[in-house]
Amino acid sequence: MSGSSPRFRRPASLYPSVADQLPGDPDPGTASDLAHSSASALLDGVFHSEDPEVVHRVLTLAAREGLGDLATLWSRAPATTLPGALWRLYVLHTWVQRAGDDVVLRYREGSRTVPGLRYLSGLSEPPDVDEVRRTMDDILRGAFTGDLGMALIRAGAVATIVAHGTAHLADSSPEEGLTAQAERLLNTGEELVAAGRHAEAGTLD
Repeated sequence: MSGSSPRFRRPASLYPSVADQLPGDPDPGTASDLAHSSASALLDGVFHSEDPEVVHRVLTLAAREGLGDLATLWSRAPATTLPGALWRLYVLHTWVQRAGDDVVLRYREGSRTVPGLRYLSGLSEPPDVDEVRRTMDDILRGAFTGDLGMALIRAGAVATIVAHGTAHLADSSPEEGLTAQAERLLNTGEELVAAGRHAEAGTLD
């Protein structure tokens, strides 16, 4: 791979006010500003929209376009910024939708370890695959159309519970990499909760 930066591909299905801000090849020096402005435009555009199709397009953005474009925009942003928080939320949502059976197994294992977080996640006990996917849909929708801070905190609770479940499975499974996955999930959960607290305080930049 050459040392030049990869070409940025404009996601045509983004909300128009966001797509208009995306140049063909963003200057690395403006990457942070672009991440923040695009995340703000996306959030504001959906929050103030009365068109259910706009909401649907944003909620299914990662499923339709993949995470590549969002990664280009937001993945390097700190967790306690709006683009960084939305990136982590989209990644968690995408994983839950794609690996529902695995998530349910890990969640059930973890919910016994940190039962106090179950009420924050909003999942019924014991959850099934449809319930987990539906709840993550509701959390993502809530981030854009309701209470951003609470949505991030709920997502953080889900990630933390699943992290504990993954750690339990790592103790009894020959599968490699589970411990590292547990650590990453726990870190993501903590970052989402921290971002949610910042959102509640009005300090999520």
